[in-house]
Amino acid sequence: MAVDPDLVAAAMADASQYMFDAAPLGWMHREAGVLAGATGVPVPMLNGIWAESLDPDPVVVTAMLDRLDASAVPYCLQLRPGTSTKITDQAVTRGMRKEDAIPLMVLEEFSLIAQAERVDGLTIRGLEPEEGPAHIAVVADAFGMPEELFAQMMTPELLRAEGLCCYVAEAGGQPVTTGMGLTAGDFVAIFNIATPTQHRGRGYGAAVTARVVSDGRAAGAQLAWLQSSPMGYGVYERLGFRTLERWDCWVLEPDARPDRNPSRKPA
Repeated sequence: MAVDPDLVAAAMADASQYMFDAAPLGWMHREAGVLAGATGVPVPMLNGIWAESLDPDPVVVTAMLDRLDASAVPYCLQLRPGTSTKITDQAVTRGMRKEDAIPLMVLEEFSLIAQAERVDGLTIRGLEPEEGPAHIAVVADAFGMPEELFAQMMTPELLRAEGLCCYVAEAGGQPVTTGMGLTAGDFVAIFNIATPTQHRGRGYGAAVTARVVSDGRAAGAQLAWLQSSPMGYGVYERLGFRTLERWDCWVLEPDARPDRNPSRKPA
């Protein structure tokens, strides 16, 4: 089955909009093929611009970058392959750092999912909205970041959002991996698959990913998508995910604020 990249890019923007809308300190604006938003959490990938269109309006992108600059949080700019250099030049002018391209992966064929979900000694359970700290603890451990950062976003209000499910997997009586899924329409989006270092290499991350996909399909999704980190890429390939596009990514850290750039227009 041929998958239309435009539809998946739109689904990705829909899911991001959903998350920004639910973030207690967040804001979101979507216009002319561009989604911008901030959660207020000082992590670049939790604030930024995602250009769902191949030809986003440079004027809109400029205005959104100015608003992010005024928010004083680190942020990212993610663009589909082939986006105009008028947009990429904006990243360079503002002192953003080019990162490795991020694979946008899709799963259309589900034959490996049921097997991957079954791992001896592993139990996967869905979390209630008030159990967010269980998810946060595993994510923070896996990413080596303070729990307080994730707690700012992973609130009970977010976890009550329609279509969102959060999971923790346990082995030997202790949590070993976690993940989150958002089902909307024909798509299930997969986020926060995280396994602490000491528990990796045992199929736990693949099992939670498979559970998210299975539950999404049961809720009506026809296709799964995710953006992969380098560490998770092989895991997702073995589950049958394939790379649909590689999105260019720039990041602005706090020590590279564009205030020092005289060409920047005031927000």
